[in-house]
Amino acid sequence: MKRSSSGSASAISGLVGVWAFPAAAQAVTAGEGAAASFLMLMTERFEFTFAQLPALGAHLLALPQVVGGRTALLLVGIVVAGLVAEGIARLILSRARVSAFDRLASKTPLRAFLRALLLDVLALVALAVAGRLVLGQLGTPDSVAGKLGSLVLHTLVYWRGFNLVFRAFLRPSTPEGRIAPVDDGAARRLLVALNLVVLLPMLASLAARALAATGANREITSAAIMLYVPVIAVLLLLIVWRYRLDMAAWLTAMVPSTGFSRQLKLDAARNWWMAGLAFYALLGLAAVYAALTESGTAARGMATIESALVALLLFETLMHRITRHIVSELPMAGDVVADCVRLLVRLYVAILVAEALMVRVLAAATPEEWGPHDRGAKIAALSAVAIYAGWRFLKYRMDSYIASNPLPSADVSGDSEEDVQVAASRLRTLMPLLRVVAGATIAVVGGLLVLSELGVNITPLIAGASVFGLAVSFGSQSLVRDIVSGIFFLAEDSFRIGEYVDCSKVKGTVEGFSVRSLKLRHQNGQLHIVPFGQVGHITNFSRDWTVVKFNIAFANGTDVELLRKTVKKIGLQMMEEPTFKPILLQPLKMQGVVDIKDNSLIVRFKFMARPKNPTMVQRMAIRRMYDQFPALGIQFATGNNYLFPVPATPSVPPQAAEAAPKAAE
Repeated sequence: MKRSSSGSASAISGLVGVWAFPAAAQAVTAGEGAAASFLMLMTERFEFTFAQLPALGAHLLALPQVVGGRTALLLVGIVVAGLVAEGIARLILSRARVSAFDRLASKTPLRAFLRALLLDVLALVALAVAGRLVLGQLGTPDSVAGKLGSLVLHTLVYWRGFNLVFRAFLRPSTPEGRIAPVDDGAARRLLVALNLVVLLPMLASLAARALAATGANREITSAAIMLYVPVIAVLLLLIVWRYRLDMAAWLTAMVPSTGFSRQLKLDAARNWWMAGLAFYALLGLAAVYAALTESGTAARGMATIESALVALLLFETLMHRITRHIVSELPMAGDVVADCVRLLVRLYVAILVAEALMVRVLAAATPEEWGPHDRGAKIAALSAVAIYAGWRFLKYRMDSYIASNPLPSADVSGDSEEDVQVAASRLRTLMPLLRVVAGATIAVVGGLLVLSELGVNITPLIAGASVFGLAVSFGSQSLVRDIVSGIFFLAEDSFRIGEYVDCSKVKGTVEGFSVRSLKLRHQNGQLHIVPFGQVGHITNFSRDWTVVKFNIAFANGTDVELLRKTVKKIGLQMMEEPTFKPILLQPLKMQGVVDIKDNSLIVRFKFMARPKNPTMVQRMAIRRMYDQFPALGIQFATGNNYLFPVPATPSVPPQAAEAAPKAAE
């Protein structure tokens, strides 16, 4: 009778297999090769597993006699005692946890997080102890009851351990200690979702191991897995869909507020559920495949990927919580270290996911074949982190230097008597260009180094870049001329930002430059952009020193010697004043009478000063002469021409010195 029922079951399962997989059956009958063999194997395995359903039913009906009522009550007691002990311990330690948050969360959030996590670990220890006490009542570990008790206790401890970590990040009842950037309602919902995502696969694994512990063979266990795995997969898909908005709020809150890829990251964070649905669908298929082939390699690979991604999410959240309160215009050293640690962890997770996908899930390589690739990937990851760390610290030092050496102000008033910086230093002038060149060099060289560590032949890349560069040099001769001319101008320190220069065709204050052009701001406001290749020569009016000469008309009969002594006295007094001492190099003095015109004496004066604002010195000198000369009997001419400005090379033109901005960027 049994043989007849077994034969009919096999026939029915065969018909179901052909009906459920018509494409597979057709491939088996018509196709050849590896694909056809694989489909034939899967069809046979499905028929064989489906034929074990009657045996599975019989085994489940016999479980009450195998387990017994007392054992079932003790198994439930393990769960109840553990959860009650954990709840009591958590209640007792709640005041200490809240106190730690109140004292440390605002100052040292990481310390508060670790202290609260330690208190939660104590509650988990209480759960394990209580469950262990009940487990001791089930008999020896080798008995069926002992094996089932150990499975239940281990599953309970693992689940509550994950719950401990999730609760430490979400903290639904204590928002001041929350690490995840979500509100109270989202924190409660996400805690439920994460617990379900972890608990459902654990229950599936517990069911399979419990069947094996009660005497079920592999075929019966595979048949059971075929029944409940699709249900669990559907539940996981529903969880992803139900809580997609809450998780999207978590992910979008961690996207940086700046960056060229911000919008791309926001879109990925909002639409994460698409990848989640695809992942858990593949996880269900991997579990079914494992049941058919009696090999859990693919399922374990998908579980490894899931664990790695969850761990990466928690790590990124913790790093975001630690660094989000650091507000500064410059990237601080702590941010640089945090970014390097982030990159290292991300690359490690990527390598782990690649290994699980290629070796376990797809079986594209054996562990021995994947070994060299794994070592190369880890060396490449360490190289990438070292290169990135070097660039970030170099950029940090460059940005710090730029911030501590600001450019000259562009709105300096012409009559200001402050010690105004006219031109930037040579290093400050070149620093933006050096930063771009250093970044490009590190990116290219570092990229080639990482590719070589990954096993990519970089020789064609270098040869192709050389050919491309040669083609560009021939096709863009003017561009190459501009760049080469700019390199020589910069190497010779011909100008700096904030200096007033004359480039033959145009002149103005240097506002900035690129690798091929120079930006000049004219004193009237126009901005000239001059390619370096078109600059014939540069006359720099702001370098080292300048001589200012000017003429004043005095009345006929003026005592020239008294005028000379008085001007000399005024010049020496200005040399000793703190306002003019750092500017004047030679005092104001009279050169002599240069002309007699319209019953007046034309007298020339001069002084040497640094090119910071010489017209301000000139105006102050004339003002003092105007205040002191009448009391000494020195009269200015009353005719039409009483003041004759005399521009003298290499002095700054008076109109440029008064109106030109001293710097801009």
